[in-house]
This record gives sequence, C-alpha cells and structure tokens, in this order.
Amino acid sequence: MAKLSTVRCGARALAVSMLALAVMVPATAATYYVVTDLGALPGDSSSVATGINASGSVVGWSSGPGGYRGFVFTDAGGMTVLPGLPDRPRAFPRKINDAGDIVGTADAGGVDLGHAVRWRGGVPQDLGTLPAGPHSAGWGINSAGDVVGESSIQVNGINRVHAFLYTDALGLVDLTPTSDTGVAHAINDAGQIAGYKTAASGYHAFRWSGGVFQDLGVLPGMAHSFGYAIEPGGSVAGNSTSASGNAQRLFRFTDGAGLQDLGGVGEHNTAWGINAAGTVVGALGQSAARAFVYTDGAGLQNLNEIIDRSRGWVLQVANDINAAGQIAAYGFNNFTQTTHAVRLEPTNKRPPECSTHCLRSKAVALTGQWGNHVATVDGRVTVKDEFNNPVPLALVVAQWTRPDGAIETHDAWTNNKGLARFATSGSKGTYALEVTGMVKSLYTFNPKRSVLSGSVSVP
Repeated sequence: MAKLSTVRCGARALAVSMLALAVMVPATAATYYVVTDLGALPGDSSSVATGINASGSVVGWSSGPGGYRGFVFTDAGGMTVLPGLPDRPRAFPRKINDAGDIVGTADAGGVDLGHAVRWRGGVPQDLGTLPAGPHSAGWGINSAGDVVGESSIQVNGINRVHAFLYTDALGLVDLTPTSDTGVAHAINDAGQIAGYKTAASGYHAFRWSGGVFQDLGVLPGMAHSFGYAIEPGGSVAGNSTSASGNAQRLFRFTDGAGLQDLGGVGEHNTAWGINAAGTVVGALGQSAARAFVYTDGAGLQNLNEIIDRSRGWVLQVANDINAAGQIAAYGFNNFTQTTHAVRLEPTNKRPPECSTHCLRSKAVALTGQWGNHVATVDGRVTVKDEFNNPVPLALVVAQWTRPDGAIETHDAWTNNKGLARFATSGSKGTYALEVTGMVKSLYTFNPKRSVLSGSVSVP
C-alpha cells in the first residue's frame, strides 16, 4: 500500500502542476502559434531548425544513422539537403537571407571543428579561417551576402578566437585583432554587427558599425553580457551573466532605452533571435529547455503555453524570428517520440484547449444517505475522451466541500468504464464535489468541455 500511495501522491502533484501551467498564460496575450512539423531528411530521425527568412524558408540540420546533414525547407520544395564541403561533409546551416544565401559551418566530424561556409544556390563555399587558424564558424548573414562569425587565430603560439566579417570584396577580416576573445553572431542590412568580446572585466556584448565598437555594458548585478541577434534597426538581443555563472538574464538593447532586462530565472537563458518589432525568441533553461517569446505587450512567455498543447509538442529552443512573426524552432513530440524542426505560425485565434487525447468529465453524480447518526456521501466522476470513449487509469483530483464549509481534497483512478469514485461522511447538510484536475500520460485535461461539479443534500 505504501508504494501505491507514493504513486498516487506523485500523480496528484503532477495534476496540480499541470493546472498551474494552465493559468500562467498572461491575460493580455494576443498572439498564439500553430506548430508546423518540418520533419527530417529521408532516413533521418531528428532535425533542428536554426534560421528563417522573410518568406518563411527555414534552415537547420537533420541527423540519423548516416550522421548530420544540412537542410533548407521551403514551402514549394519541402526539406532538401544542403551539401557540406568535399573534405568536410557534415553541414550545419545557421541562418538564411531573403535571397536564399545561407551561412553555417561544415566539418569532418571527430576532432575537426570545421570551417565557415556560405551556400549560394545550394553550392557551399569554404570561407576559410583567419591567419594560422585551424577552424572557423559562420553565424550570421545579411541580404548582401556578408557573413560574420568566429575564427581561431594564433597569437604568440596561443590559440585565440576572434570575430570576423567576410565580404566578397575583402574576404575574411579580423574584427577583434586586439581582443583575447571575440565572436560576431549577427549582421543586419545596414552592416551593423552584434556579438561579444573581452572587456576590461569579463565579456561584453557589442554592436559594431563602420569600424566602431559600441560596448553595450551589462545588466545590474551581472558581470558579463553576450550579443546574439540584431534586427534591421540595430536593436540587439542577448543575455547577461553573473560572475559565478549561476544567474543569467535576457536583455534587449535599443538606442535611447539602452539595456533592458527581459527576465529569466536560473543559469541558462539565451535570446537567439529578434525581429524589427522588437520581438525576441530563445530558450529558458538547459537540460529541460523551453522555447520562449518576448513581446512588449505580453512580456516573457513560454511558447508551450500559447500553442495547442494536446498535440504533444514540447518546444525546446526558438532560434530565429522573421518580420511576419514566424519562428524557427525545434521540439520533442511525445506522440512520435522524435525531436523535429518546426516552424511556428502566429495567429490571433486562441488555440483549442484540447483537440486530441482529451480528458473530459462527462458527469459528476452524487448520492447521500443518513444512517447510524452519520451521513455517507458517494461521488462518481465519469471521464471520457473527445470521441466519448471511457478513459481508464486517469487520475482525477477532486475537492469536497462539507456542510460546515470545510474543504477536503481527494484523488482517485478511473476504472475500465472511465469511472472514478469519491466518498466522504459527516453531518447532515449539503455536500459539493468539484473536479480540479485530471492526469493521464499523453492526455490533456479539457475543463471547458467538462462537467466539473455536483452537489447533494442529506436531510
């Protein structure tokens, strides 16, 4: 019995946490998202989306028994392979511009960290490295095809990482020749670059324009900052970290307002994308990462709370967002047990509370009687799915209200007929039973389509 009690308590706690999630969506939220599964390349089992352009084309990589392969997804052609370099066949595309040019990295696997690559018309171009550097990585690209990223470099026999800018006219140029470390992550069409480099103390996010660095500083109480994304007007998104590394906050930098704290709890909060409206996307957490979106109207939101959660998606990281508000992300699907690249489509229509694998209370029936100077009351909750089929082995959490106003919380499992039974006893008067939660693996509680309460009087 002790083992069963432990299971019941754990499931009941899960029911309470699920209910808490249901009420965390801000009342002011006006934008929701429809999840489009982009799948994986033929023969592969998983995929990750990293970048999106104005037309909704998405890039990323796919993996399976044959290893890693880059892809580009378009509405017209679906998901197609992006080849790596002849000597570095593994491709990791990261961003795509509106002309379809793509930037990323290709490597040979093993100890090879790869070279920065630009794809034009699907053909990869090795961008090389800074002098004496064994590896490089491409992170951002603008409409002119200019690329930014990082490259290793030898300084007095010591390996350093420096930020670079690649243009067709000049090739690879070191942006941070006097810094110990520098990384350029994003570039807009005005040629402004966002990244980070060593400062007097720690790392500081920067915005580079026309050869001039602007130090974006750090959030109050923090020691470091990192710039990861830039939008057409020059606003930068990133994060700021404490000296110990146990606290990290999201930020957005805008001219005039400066560095704005967007929130985030714990050690790992990263802003990976920003669009012209100032909407920021990224990930909260690490081992249990959850994709987020930040808007001025609704604040910081877990994207999993503004989609149809009954479809099984757990969105883990949002990597990019375009001007139309489409988001490139990836997540794990509980039904297919796969991690796939997804594209999130914004909508002003609230998603259904539940559209598949629903838990609905179809009836709450109470009976009571008086005998031997005590009232005995029996409650029955009938649980069915969206097709009106009984759902067995669902945990139902319900709350008794007794005649004296006292509250009792009970839980019970449904039988093969979808029936959960609750019992209580006491004095004469009115007894009410209210369903407060239901839990079953891969199912979603659907309170708006449920009968949640019933009452009976024992004279």
